[in-house]
Order: sequence, then structure tokens, then C-alpha cells
Amino acid sequence: MKTLTDIDKGQTVSWSLKDENIKKECKKFQPTRKQILDFFNKAQPVEGFVVNEDRYTPCFSTGKLIWNDGTSAEWSLYSSGTASLLLDNGETIHLYQRDYRWFDPTECTYGLGDEGEC
Repeated sequence: MKTLTDIDKGQTVSWSLKDENIKKECKKFQPTRKQILDFFNKAQPVEGFVVNEDRYTPCFSTGKLIWNDGTSAEWSLYSSGTASLLLDNGETIHLYQRDYRWFDPTECTYGLGDEGEC
């Protein structure tokens, strides 16, 4: 990976913007540049449901990755340790990395069961 650009942290998904508590919590999601790079260097591909259901969170950051060969991808990194990459060719790749080190405002709420996973 060559570089990260256009990083925007502490965002909230649009349908949660009216909830001031969620907006306040999501502003706390402030991964560092190093944490973001570590995530993308260690993350593994997963199915889309992992990002959109199993590990869903309204808190995310966005930016752009540019590789050494000049190709790039727009990314959305979620506080739950998941991400979606939209590649130059239109393909979307979903990623997960379990041992992320940033503050996650929605930790212990994940999983498809009645009780969240910690």
C-alpha cells in the first residue's frame, strides 16, 4: 500500500443522524493513521453480511487507499473492525480484522444472537 488520503473520522450512518446519542458516540471513533494502515494490512476478506449484519455499527470513517501500481479504492472503516473497499473497477471487497486497537463506541453489541459478543 502506498498511501492513505482523504481521511474523515467519527461519522454516523445517515439514518442514525437524528439520534444525538449515537452521533455523540460515533464522534469518539477516531482511529489513527497507523491503526488504519495496520487494519488494511492485516484484515481478511469476509462475506458482506459480516459487515452489514453480524458486526453492524453506525460508526465509521472514510478515505482512499492508493497502491504502488496507481490503483485505488474508496474505503469505509467501521468501529466494529470491518470495512468495505470500493475498487476502481467497481468491485466491492468486505474485510474484517478481529484485533483492532481503536476505541469502539458500540463494542459488545455484535453478533446475530440476543446477546452481544465482547
